[in-house]
Amino acid sequence: LSEGINAGQGLGIEIIATFQLVLCVLATTDRRRNDVSGSAPLAIGLSVALGHLLAIDYTGCGINPARSFGSAVMTGIFEDHWVFWVGPIIGGASAALIYDFILAPRSSDLTDRMKVWTSGQVEEYDLEGEDMNSRVEMKPK
Repeated sequence: LSEGINAGQGLGIEIIATFQLVLCVLATTDRRRNDVSGSAPLAIGLSVALGHLLAIDYTGCGINPARSFGSAVMTGIFEDHWVFWVGPIIGGASAALIYDFILAPRSSDLTDRMKVWTSGQVEEYDLEGEDMNSRVEMKPK
């Protein structure tokens, strides 16, 4: 952390920098969106650049625990190193939750969205069957 930046401030900076990067990645690579035009790699690269321009003077802009860990191993400085693990974890998880539950929910039913927590990714299915007693085939859309 830079001079004059305490661990709490550094944690907040890392959370915000990681949040904006993960939100950009999720929004530009979501296959369900048909309104995205342009280059996803360019958008993600600009997001990384923005994060670094805003945070590098304060925390060195870790936004990736592996990158921060490598630097800490080489320099032998692990003071406040937890900031560079906890910040990206909180920022990335909150971006994923906000994107999946608020900005672009996969379905309108809250119980279906909550199934992700217990059974992994839930896909939307087409149900093919003539009546309620017939066998139902489930195929991904």
